[in-house]
Amino acid sequence: MTAPSLLAGANLLRLDPAHVDEGSRIGFLHEDKAAALGRLMAVDGQRDPIKVVAQPKNAGQPWRLVTGMHRLIGARKEGIGVFAIEVRGKQEELADLEASENLHRRPLAPIERAKFTAALVQAAQERIAREHGGLKQQQLAQKARWARVKAGETRVEEALTEEVSDTCAKIAHVYGWEESVGEALGMSRRSIHNDLSLFRLLIEPFPDLAEALSKHPVAGENASQLRAIAQVRAEADRRRVIEALLGDPEIGADDARILAGVDRPAGAAPAPYQKHFNAMDGGWSRLGVAERKRWVRESLLPKLTPDMKRELRDRLNEELGA
Repeated sequence: MTAPSLLAGANLLRLDPAHVDEGSRIGFLHEDKAAALGRLMAVDGQRDPIKVVAQPKNAGQPWRLVTGMHRLIGARKEGIGVFAIEVRGKQEELADLEASENLHRRPLAPIERAKFTAALVQAAQERIAREHGGLKQQQLAQKARWARVKAGETRVEEALTEEVSDTCAKIAHVYGWEESVGEALGMSRRSIHNDLSLFRLLIEPFPDLAEALSKHPVAGENASQLRAIAQVRAEADRRRVIEALLGDPEIGADDARILAGVDRPAGAAPAPYQKHFNAMDGGWSRLGVAERKRWVRESLLPKLTPDMKRELRDRLNEELGA
């Protein structure tokens, strides 16, 4: 028996964007994209309604967004009304709609796609739990799996292989996807593996960095660049690589790995102080004057030999004209 659609009996409305609460979203807001969509809607009209659900307890914003964040924000920027379809359903059904519709509606950049894949898997997991119970046990098992990875007791690839198998089984159970359908939707086992790899290694551990990373000019939309970061084994090293990358919009993952001290540049082995210099150089722009002085005094100078200090003095004299 086919489940009733959330769109059954839906109403088409024209709303003031200020009356719609976008709430917390799975995807990231890209201001330029929202502005571009708003301009197109103002000139050409809106072709695809957003989806909203009524929230009568909020008199100021009686509607809550389900899908269509960029269209909603774009309409606000242009000061125009927005067409919306009112949908009805349980909270978990609406979350499922947001995850699956956004995943399949348009091509996504790697980090955003990884978030949607993880959300889709979670929606499937929760639906299975509602039918059969056991969500808490599944969550604990998943948490334990990645805790073992963090502790170095299990390799990342082993954990990913196990999770991909679980994920494919859940998606097939809930959505009835055959392998051919999954391929057509870009949801092959390999793509799920890549998505979950980025989610578990770049997004979940670093929620404060994920959005900025997704917008990095060199690495943000380049899957191979992101995988080069995800391959860094230690979580602390991975954070340093991401921070080095975000500190310079013109470098890629390889240079960021060198700046973070994970790899060394090709060629001769670096001098003993080079790793410290690379780490300092990568974060120098983010330090204040006092922090720079303290770093030089407490971290750099004690590591230099007398000959190195004399050479540094001579170089500074040349630069300053002393």
